[in-house]
Order: sequence, then structure tokens, then C-alpha cells
Amino acid sequence: MIRLVIASLANRRVIAFLTALSVALSVFLFAGVEKLRHGARMSFTHTVSGTHIIAGARSGQIPLLLFSLFHIGSPTSNVSYRSYVKYKRHPSVAWAVPVSIGDSHRGFRVVGTTPDIVEHYRYRDGQKLKIAEGTYSLARFKAVLGSTAARELKYKVGDKLVLTHGISDVQGIHDHDENPFVVEAILQPTGTPFDKGIYVSLASVELMHGDELSTEHRAEGDNHEEQTGHTSSPSQGEQPVKIDKITSFLIGVKEPVDILPLMRAINEDGSEPLTAILPGVVLSEIWNVMGYLENILKLVSVMVMLTALCGLFIALYASLAERYREMAILRSLGAAPLKIASLLVAESLILTTGGLILGYLLLFIATTVFHAALLRSFSVAIGVFPLTGQEVIFLAVLIGTGMVVAMVPAYMLYRRALSEGLQVSK
Repeated sequence: MIRLVIASLANRRVIAFLTALSVALSVFLFAGVEKLRHGARMSFTHTVSGTHIIAGARSGQIPLLLFSLFHIGSPTSNVSYRSYVKYKRHPSVAWAVPVSIGDSHRGFRVVGTTPDIVEHYRYRDGQKLKIAEGTYSLARFKAVLGSTAARELKYKVGDKLVLTHGISDVQGIHDHDENPFVVEAILQPTGTPFDKGIYVSLASVELMHGDELSTEHRAEGDNHEEQTGHTSSPSQGEQPVKIDKITSFLIGVKEPVDILPLMRAINEDGSEPLTAILPGVVLSEIWNVMGYLENILKLVSVMVMLTALCGLFIALYASLAERYREMAILRSLGAAPLKIASLLVAESLILTTGGLILGYLLLFIATTVFHAALLRSFSVAIGVFPLTGQEVIFLAVLIGTGMVVAMVPAYMLYRRALSEGLQVSK
């Protein structure tokens, strides 16, 4: 039986290959759309990983998340630096990183923070930020650029840039010309909003805005490191900088059980009105609000699946229907109906399975070749595995359709007269 199936396919190798190729292209198209849909969702909801809480001034959850992670919009009010230090020292907190936004450069947001953001910020299953070019220090008047910002602005390590107060696509009268920044490093692409940021130190932000230098300013219990916003002491001859306000701060806790008690403590803080949110939960809420975009991709996937199934039916039926004479000869030699039906089903399953494997092989090659381009241009990271629920359903339906398609010509063959199949064509 197996030898007969293999011999039959080998005899019709061109038609068999074209049939498997049509299945492969259908699988490639459907799986590609499905992977893009799934990748877009994962890239959005996995913008941050390992950050358990985002805290800022009293506001809505979505605005707090948008300007803290996506750098979209502006906060209605700031949070005191003292509150950041207070919760950084909280027994449940493993680390805390401040964020300060408000300036821009040619449409890209400038983010004031501390150097240890590279150490603690994680995205997509715990991946760390990595430096593509230059040396990272986030020293005063040094800037670190996300990959998208560097590419679109065409900046390289060592170039100088002037920041603009507020959000503006062009440089104008609100430029901080007296304090130019030098690009010291460029980050590798992450597929997150981090790629579009320009990162500087908190001290640089304060100095750029003309805040007074102070060697005497100390909040109660604050050490020099936390007051200046640096993880190391200022260089020789530099004075520490007074930092009063920041936009928000990211928190990582020591144990997961500490998350909810810490959130409650922040939200109920009597010294300053604060809001604490769970970034993962809020990201899911935002995606649900934008669910119509995902539904459009789902609709495209369904249309592709229906087209693929129709294409499979036509290709297999056309291939098998032409074998009426072959089946008639087998019948004349005494082949039982079940054996002929099994032969047709086996060939159909081989072609369908071969097409599935070839389709996913093409998808693997495409995702490998264009992975960096998709991540850089569309901030979407896709891979072949794991399979989504819709893919599993599609593959099962495709294989089932292959079996049904094989039974249709078998049934039609047995309804035709045996002598008709044995007649010599004129």
C-alpha cells in the first residue's frame, strides 16, 4: 500500500509538488497574518516586563501608563522626588527608577532618569536593554538614544544635539542652546516605545532648566546619591543638583506577595496624593479598548483560511479527478473500494502534510531573514512557535479537508461505469 502510494506520487511528481506548493503558500499566508496579529499584541502587552508597579501623581491609570512607558501626553502634575526616595527605601522594594519627561528633540521625547534604568528595565519575557554603539554612563549632558530615534534623526555617537522645552517637531525659540548634549551611546532595537526615547540624567534636566546648584540641600534621610539622581558621585569639581520633582517612578518588588500591599500604601499615602498601577493589567485594558484592530486582523485571517481551504479543495480535486483511468485499472485487478479510498486519502494526507511543513518552513525562513527589519520598522517581533489557537484549528481543518477532498473523487469514480474508465481515448 505504502509502496503504491509513493510510486503513484513519484509518477505525478510535478503535479504533486505544485499541489503541495499551493497548500504551502496558503499555510504561509494564513500563519503569517496570524503571527503578525499575535506579535502585535505581544509587543504591546510586553512593553515592560519585571516592573511591578508604576507610581506617579494622582491621575488616571491609563494616562499614567502612557506618559511613563510610551512617553505619550504630559502629566497634569508631578510627584516629589522625596516620595520616590521614600518608596525606593521601602522594605518591600528591590529597585526603583525615576522618570521625568517634558522636553523633546525634533519630535522625540526626552526622558530624564538614572543610569541604573539599563540594569532594571526589562521587556518581552525579561530581556535586558543592550548597547549597540558607544559607552553608557548617562553622565551630565550625555544622551543615550533609542534605536528608532538614532536612525530617524541620523545621529551617531559623538554628535551633539540641542533639546527643546516642551513637545515640538522642530527646533525653535524654546531651545536649550546653552546646554547641548553629546550622544554617548545608542541602544539596540527592542520593539518597544523605548526605541523612540532620548535618555538623559535627572541632573542634566535640572541644570538645563537653570535650577540652582546646591551643596547644602539634603532631604531628611537622603544620601548624596539619591539627592543628585546619580548612582555614583559627581565628577571632581561638579556640585550636586537639587531635584524636587519627577514625573513618575517604576518599582520592582522583592516578592510578588508585596505588590498589592505596596500599591495600597502608595494609593493611601497621606503625605502626597499618589496613584500606583499594575502596568501589565493596564496594558491589557488599553489593548482591549483597541480590540477592533485585532478583530480586523482576525477577519483577515478567517478570509485567508477560507481561501486556502477552497484552493486546497480545487487543487486536490483536479489532481485526483484526472486519475479515473488509473482507478479503473485497479478496480479491474480486484482492488477493493476501501483500498482505493485509502490510497486516495493517504496521497491527499501526504500532500497536505507536506504542504503544511513546507509552509511553516517558508515562514521560518521569512521570520529569520526579516526579523530585524520588522522589529526596527514596525516594533513587532514574530516567531514560528508557539502555535496560536487559531493556527491549531486551521491546521486541523486543513487536514480534515484534505481527507474529505480525497473521498469525493473516489465516490464519483465508483459511480461511473468501469468500462468507461478502460476505454482507449481517441
